[in-house]
Amino acid sequence: MNRFNKNIVSYVDPLSVQAGDELKVMVSCHESGDFRACLVRLVSGDSRPHGTGFHEVPIGSTFAGDYPGREQFIHAGSYAVLPDLPSLDSGTFCCRFYPTTPKRPAQTLVSASGLVIGIEDACLVLRMHGVVVRSGLRLQASRWHDVIVAFGADEALLSVQRHGEGPAERGETVVDRATIGAGTVAAGDWLLAAVRAEDEIVAGLNGRIEAPRVLDQSLSIEAAAQLLVEPAPQHPGLLGSWDFSRELSSDRLVDTSGYARHGHTLQTPTRAVKGARWNGATQNWRDDPGQYGAVHFHEDDLTDAGWSVDIRWQVPDDLPSGVYAIKLTLGDSEDYSPLFVRPAAGQLKQSIVFLAATATYLAYANQRLGSSRSVFGGREPRNANDAYLLAHDEVGDSLYEYHADRSGVHYSSRLRPILNLKPHNIPWSFTADTNITAWLEAIGEPFDVVTDEDLHREGVDLLRDYRVVITGTHPEYYSTSMLDGLGDWLDSGGRLMYMGGNGFYWRIAYDPDNPAIIEVRRAEDGTRAWISDPGEYYHSFTGEYGGLWRRLGRPPNQLVGVGFAAQGFDGGTHYRVRPDALDDRVAFIFKGIETDFIGAHGTQGGGAAGEEVDRFDVALGSPVHALVLARSEDHKPGMLKTKEEFHVTQPQTADADVRADLTFFETPAGGAVFSTGSISFAGALSTNGYDNDIAVLMRNVLSRFDDPEPFVFPTFRAPSNP
Repeated sequence: MNRFNKNIVSYVDPLSVQAGDELKVMVSCHESGDFRACLVRLVSGDSRPHGTGFHEVPIGSTFAGDYPGREQFIHAGSYAVLPDLPSLDSGTFCCRFYPTTPKRPAQTLVSASGLVIGIEDACLVLRMHGVVVRSGLRLQASRWHDVIVAFGADEALLSVQRHGEGPAERGETVVDRATIGAGTVAAGDWLLAAVRAEDEIVAGLNGRIEAPRVLDQSLSIEAAAQLLVEPAPQHPGLLGSWDFSRELSSDRLVDTSGYARHGHTLQTPTRAVKGARWNGATQNWRDDPGQYGAVHFHEDDLTDAGWSVDIRWQVPDDLPSGVYAIKLTLGDSEDYSPLFVRPAAGQLKQSIVFLAATATYLAYANQRLGSSRSVFGGREPRNANDAYLLAHDEVGDSLYEYHADRSGVHYSSRLRPILNLKPHNIPWSFTADTNITAWLEAIGEPFDVVTDEDLHREGVDLLRDYRVVITGTHPEYYSTSMLDGLGDWLDSGGRLMYMGGNGFYWRIAYDPDNPAIIEVRRAEDGTRAWISDPGEYYHSFTGEYGGLWRRLGRPPNQLVGVGFAAQGFDGGTHYRVRPDALDDRVAFIFKGIETDFIGAHGTQGGGAAGEEVDRFDVALGSPVHALVLARSEDHKPGMLKTKEEFHVTQPQTADADVRADLTFFETPAGGAVFSTGSISFAGALSTNGYDNDIAVLMRNVLSRFDDPEPFVFPTFRAPSNP
């Protein structure tokens, strides 16, 4: 296969399946010809020469074979539909508008058959019956404007009033008119933030819209302006009056006119954002929804590629739980779309389950960190997936990118090609997690697989039949339901092996109507690529306050004994074994290990402690009876304390808090938790053919954790916690 050639790309729905489910595979080919499809069990996706080594196992399937290739396209951009409006010989449209990129070309505010209001050269332009009315007032980015269009048999007017911001600014209004001939606006749907071009809808607006109104008569400017300040306006000519502050956890746009012309949004524009009436008196949209009556549209919003299905496959009853992939080949190009097969209802389960961090996979979906368009600088593509991602903006962004108007990306979805949720990528997130499944395979340990989405939906019931849960290397993003489910399972005596770093960090929310979509609100603190605007820290899907679980009263230390301390990407280091390792409670862990240094090897350039590391801290909730078995040392200069760990900037010096702590503790119900405190840890498992200190230690832990004998909860001991 050509290292940088990728003429085929795909995604699957759903990502997690079980026996009897139908899996849909969507494929796009950029060259002609048939493509070949088959099923593989994906043991390891890490194809680097010094990594675990790529390993797939072909699996027979009913769908294997050749299929005709065709190219499918992605039309990004969010917009809204205001349905079933009648034809109009005269009428009025008004709304409030907050442009964020007024100088960008080819933007549409509203359109209907016979009427388009667009943005050209930072001015609003009305087009009707071949007549153009251009506003004499230039739009100002990040300011609210009242927009009024009134038209009749002889004249159309366009009024734009710019609001002032604070005491230093003064508002300004400009009214422009033009004579128009006879004609109507045809009956049908009106579109916000999009225009119909032949058989396609072209979305392309960056900005917020609030309070759109449509009337069947040409109003005066004063009368129309009054409709914009009334929360629920009443007027005999109203055909539609949409209040975006209602049902804002959904894609529904409620019409309060009495005609029930309820609209809907597409591609998930951002809701629960400040409107023109926000005055700072509330920070929570649920306290006063009327202050959050806006929808923020983006030209690059994408939560559903909308591709047609190429392959349908019913998951057979005899397919074991595990990590699989649909493998596609076209000429010298190939593509993989992973899927996670969980045990079927009533199926005999293993005692060990791997919890795939699919929420985190979505948070990083198509992340371009380190690319030319990222806040972290530029790089060249490293493989075919990389090259495709950097060449195809239309596949959408991760929760680490900015939109075209520099607002943060709040939503991510699995209903699109995700180029880094595939093997042969850098060892981060999904690819790094296959180092763990490869280790389990290498030691012959049977295990099941479930996902974050499953945990969010089912809670503790998903885990009840399992003795041991093994996390991935970076389970960073967690919903409340996920955290509750894992915590309840630990309370019942479960044994958790936390195999990573920077876990349980950000609160997220799932779309209640579409679990393929997640949301993040990045509040005041935390290491992040962008921050939510003031007043917009509460999730639109759930109304929950967003941000770090550490700031929300549930720091990861309470759950797994350690929490995020530092990050650095210039190589890992080793752990030094500590006196706590001599405690009889953990004698089983160090059986067969004779050295005081462990993990001085691995795939991350130096050792098992690296990339992002977690430390033990009683003040942050680490259990007082926990044992810190080993601690990293000699980190490279790039390993820097995470942002929430300091209050003021200061020169970089040696810092004892910059470390990874290998930690163990028992729970009152007879369970236990073992935490590695490092993303790089799993990369050290395969050294020397899985014959090394890290692999020995982890097999010791897993063997005892899978033993049904309860752990004994210790009596209180004074914490050492240096």
